[in-house]
Amino acid sequence: MAKVLVLRFSSLGDVILTSSILKPLHDAGFGVYLMTYKGFASIFEDSSFVNVLSVDKSNMFDVAKSLTPDIVIDLHKNIKTFILKNILKAKWFSYDKKSIQRRFCVWFKAFKNNIFYITDEYANAVKPIVDIKNPKPYLEVKDERLERFVSSKPVISLGVGARYHKKKYKYFKELSELFLNSGFEVRLLGDKNDDTDAKGVSYIGKLSLIDTLACIKSSKLVIANDSSITHMARAVGVKVITIFGGTHPCFGFAPKPDEGITISKDMPCKPCDLHGKGVCKYGDYPCFEIEPKLIFDKAMMLLG
Repeated sequence: MAKVLVLRFSSLGDVILTSSILKPLHDAGFGVYLMTYKGFASIFEDSSFVNVLSVDKSNMFDVAKSLTPDIVIDLHKNIKTFILKNILKAKWFSYDKKSIQRRFCVWFKAFKNNIFYITDEYANAVKPIVDIKNPKPYLEVKDERLERFVSSKPVISLGVGARYHKKKYKYFKELSELFLNSGFEVRLLGDKNDDTDAKGVSYIGKLSLIDTLACIKSSKLVIANDSSITHMARAVGVKVITIFGGTHPCFGFAPKPDEGITISKDMPCKPCDLHGKGVCKYGDYPCFEIEPKLIFDKAMMLLG
């Protein structure tokens, strides 16, 4: 069995999206290995189709050499993977990061109409060895893990956090109240650095990555910022509404139409940064002046 090593070290959302090629490679008969940083490895804890090599910067080269892969799929494309390419004697494939196209979306706003999906680019990278139709992230969660999150009410999970302020929707409190008043159980998800005034059952900073995945899978719908929570929902087949502020679907990280919808206020200044870094030049993030009732109504439509 040929060994395929997939490289994606960070960040969490990008690592989750690698799953769009991992299971198809496994199903095609390859032995599949993913090399990623230790902080992200546990998201694959229940997934049976991949062997995860959990590394840090000090040991990644030794771990890669000890595996002796036949094929390497480079989904990171940085100086570390360039070094690995010169160390490993393996057939090498990499993906088109569309770096120029994404930067053009920031520099020349007309380019933001050119929507693409990173998962399609990942699939194109492996097309010489497996043809993946409509690639989407996919992660497994064991039934016993899901039992912890069973509820008598329909669950809406809100991904209230994001790494940068330009990605943080500011009316989650009002949105959560709309759902609570309509009889839903609202769950709040994020890491220990996220704070929110939203109402509901707070799991912020309290769950492991794999348990967060289980919590999401037990939900009827997820509403999240442009963050890893969006991709977790996609990976377990739960519809998601992704709210874009300073970033934009043209960067490749929006859910596909069969995975959910995006809500993005059209403004001449956006997208303003490739990753959502920095502060708003207007000071008050007008890109997030999106009525909670509008999002609520979109959610009700998705829920049928």
